[in-house]
Amino acid sequence: MADSRDTDNGYSGLTSGAPLAVILAAALYILYQLLPVLELIAIAALIALVLRTMLRFLQKLVKSQDAAVVLLIGLILGFGLLLATVVIPNATSEVQNLLITLPTYLNTLTGDVEQLRQKFTFIPDISLSLIQLRNFINQLLGGVPVFLGQAFNFTLELVATVILALYMAYDPESLVNGILKLIPRRHHQRFTRVLKACRARLRGWIFGTGIAMIFLGAGAALGLWILGIPSAFAFGIIAGIFEIIPYFGSIVGTFLPALVALSISPIKLVFVLILFLFLNQIDAHIVQPLVMGQQVNIHPVMVIVTFLVMGKLFGLIGVLLAVPAAAVIVTLIDEFTRKEPQTELPPAGE
Repeated sequence: MADSRDTDNGYSGLTSGAPLAVILAAALYILYQLLPVLELIAIAALIALVLRTMLRFLQKLVKSQDAAVVLLIGLILGFGLLLATVVIPNATSEVQNLLITLPTYLNTLTGDVEQLRQKFTFIPDISLSLIQLRNFINQLLGGVPVFLGQAFNFTLELVATVILALYMAYDPESLVNGILKLIPRRHHQRFTRVLKACRARLRGWIFGTGIAMIFLGAGAALGLWILGIPSAFAFGIIAGIFEIIPYFGSIVGTFLPALVALSISPIKLVFVLILFLFLNQIDAHIVQPLVMGQQVNIHPVMVIVTFLVMGKLFGLIGVLLAVPAAAVIVTLIDEFTRKEPQTELPPAGE
């Protein structure tokens, strides 16, 4: 009995007071050092959920799991091939053209504005703003070669993340069971319930984001093609991909086609800005409320706050994980404040 009490007293001593503070500080330091790895694991888990969601959808269409797997692999390979052969080469070509033509065009535009001011004094002096814009664009485009030089390391991390996601998507039930072994048995039911609710919300976000990406990408590609902007299809795909960033992704997707339009003529720039403003208004007032609001049920204020916090803490990775993080936070709040039992959800591994 004395030995048992001594053991209990020793354990209690480690889990209270100064020893507990040291253990927590060490755990937080280790987690901080492992943040890059944890970020990749979080992205891999999200990709795995996307793959599982797509697989379930395809399986409902073709009525065969094997055919759905083959079709999913074909879609992934086809999209990768499209990026490698169409989108990336066209975008790179347009950036190279911008490096050559845009600074010269801005210089000419500055001179034209100055001549107009000499004839019409009511025209405001925007030459300084144009010079600042030219310098900013030169710096921005000058950083493209550095970005391309770092793309190889990014590609390696992306491949590793995709492979990890494939393993997670192949057998999620075993992974969930392994996590449950680390959790006290009395908390298994709550953990499983939270996991199911998170999965349901995240699948709703995946569905809603997919609809928004298709709408914005197709609308941008068609509109840019009608306006006669080069590489309209590639810019449409880029705009659709950036739609994954809530509220601000569409602005980023507008930037490159707007620069290309500016290098052609100011009128083209105005038309491109009007096009994206029109698409963003439809997305913000129709697509997002109808799809995202019903599927995810997260208040926009929560999304924006999480976006700002995650972006500040984790940079680009935090921005990409902002909505999933908001979904998990809202689910945890609902779980720990709920009063009535929730309806049974499908198994956590599905």
